[in-house]
Amino acid sequence: MNVKLPDSFVGKPGNYPESNLPRSEVKKRFAELLGPFEKASCPLNIRVTEEIELPGEIIRQRLEYDVEPWERVPAFHLFKKGLAAAAPGILAIHAHGGAENFPLGKSVVCLPEPGNPNQYAYHAALAGFRVLAPDALCFGERQSKWGYGTALMDEIISHAELCSRGKSFTWKSVWDNSRAVEVLRSMGAQRIGTMGHSGGSTQSYILAAANENIAAAACFASFCTLRHQFYQYRLSHCLYHYIPGMLSAGIDWDQVASLIAPRKVFLGRGAKDEGTPGPMFTAFCEAIRKADEKALVAFEDAEHGHEMTMPILEAALEFFKRSL
Repeated sequence: MNVKLPDSFVGKPGNYPESNLPRSEVKKRFAELLGPFEKASCPLNIRVTEEIELPGEIIRQRLEYDVEPWERVPAFHLFKKGLAAAAPGILAIHAHGGAENFPLGKSVVCLPEPGNPNQYAYHAALAGFRVLAPDALCFGERQSKWGYGTALMDEIISHAELCSRGKSFTWKSVWDNSRAVEVLRSMGAQRIGTMGHSGGSTQSYILAAANENIAAAACFASFCTLRHQFYQYRLSHCLYHYIPGMLSAGIDWDQVASLIAPRKVFLGRGAKDEGTPGPMFTAFCEAIRKADEKALVAFEDAEHGHEMTMPILEAALEFFKRSL
């Protein structure tokens, strides 16, 4: 549950994010904050370790690939039998959720459960897309336990280590997910989208803003604006929103998300979602529409909160069929 601050709260700093910066300036500042992405220093070295068939003639492979010379990422690759190599690809980024999701990672979106919208990687494969669902850093097979804490503390320590290297958890997310896009391309996908719920949503719109190889993004909840989070509500989704110096640079995540346009963006939200208050969702929609009215598809499920629903998922898959 978020905690709303009183209207009289005036703790806004002098560098409160500017809302009328030209997009070119937002792009420049965001790129500077995020940091450079040099050419990968190692090949992907993709290796399939397991293959099973799921209901609906879906093949699910467990595979691994390198994101850095010392780091391999496990992922599930899902596709329908007989799928053409050049079929559109979707990077399915799993949600964070509570502590129970940390040991599960990619598994929470890849189970063969028709009618369960949380299994959006499986549903996307049923819809005819080539899908890659990797473990995010600190999740699933990429857990790295630290003393005196588990789950979120592991993320905090990983973020601290990255900051010590002059990077950030955000940078790492974009780097790892960009390597995942390379994996999909190596399999033949010509056009690639990204989708995710909650923390996966956050990673999806950040990736699409930073990587122009993403043709379309479907993001479900967690549309965070720092100005609302710090100065109107007290809530926190995950660590991907925090790049050192972002507020000082005068930019916020709705402005960054607008950089995706004119590429297509689907924003889905449960109208009762306390984790994504209305002003945050509205700010994202307005910023993207301002950049390109035709780029945005906004969908609200009036009866639900911070959860995936079949109406949201079905609308998103139709969006991908049109956009990819």
